[in-house]
Amino acid sequence: MIQRWNSEIDTYLVYAGLFSAILTAFNVQSYLLLQQAPPDPTLAVLQQISLQLSSFSTSIPPTFINSTYPALGPGSSPSDSPTTLSAVWLNTLWFSSLILSLSSASVGIMVKQWVNEYNSGIASGTSRAIAQLRQYRLNGLIGWHVRHIVMAIPILLQVSLGLFLAGLLVLLWTLNQTVATVVSVLVGILFAFVVLTTLLPLIKPGCAYLSPQTLALYAIGQQMVLMIRTLRYRFFWSIWRVSLWVRAESPQARRAFSGVAAKVSKAIDDILWTCAGRSYFQKRFMTWLGRERAAL
Repeated sequence: MIQRWNSEIDTYLVYAGLFSAILTAFNVQSYLLLQQAPPDPTLAVLQQISLQLSSFSTSIPPTFINSTYPALGPGSSPSDSPTTLSAVWLNTLWFSSLILSLSSASVGIMVKQWVNEYNSGIASGTSRAIAQLRQYRLNGLIGWHVRHIVMAIPILLQVSLGLFLAGLLVLLWTLNQTVATVVSVLVGILFAFVVLTTLLPLIKPGCAYLSPQTLALYAIGQQMVLMIRTLRYRFFWSIWRVSLWVRAESPQARRAFSGVAAKVSKAIDDILWTCAGRSYFQKRFMTWLGRERAAL
């Protein structure tokens, strides 16, 4: 497992480095769209002369000629054009993509440091001590969910690629509709392929298109359904308690019911969240490995 993590992270780091270099080249050109470029002085003077010549008016009788357009003062300059909405969206998407790509590389480097510490200092000692130390460190990696952090790296890279392609479409639709249409079709095909291969393993058991994105969606779905079932159980249990409380005829009966209901509620909660209760949910919400074993 440790060796597989090392090889995967090496691949992710190479991809993140190349992709970040490409993004940097695009961002160097795109951030200029957010700046208001200073006007060319020669062009400003020529525009002023043209406006003044076109605004000449003559008095009646024609004794003098006057320009109705004001002259350009020594400290004045034409107003700068405001930043367009497309430029704002473009830079937002591309810089967000660059940050996610660099974040994935940073997380990958940190995970490699953790893995290297796992292998350090194990060679010395007896075989029993080495096995105990190795198992102790392996339990630490599993208990602190290092596997999930490794799975998050390709997800960050996929999201980063999606943001870059979205920004590319924003740029192309402001330049040329024909090129933007062709690129949009290609991006749509890629998006449909990614979504289809991500969701198929959730629908069809035994599908080989298993990826970290699929496992993440499966885990999120498990937790959401478990939370909904738990909330539903507690909601109906509360309604049942209130209905019995209303039906009680005397204060003594209400007090007696309050104590009994508290004991019953605690007993049900204990059953639900002990091993027996969890096994009831695990029959319906198992891990991915358990799902595969159940399909055999």
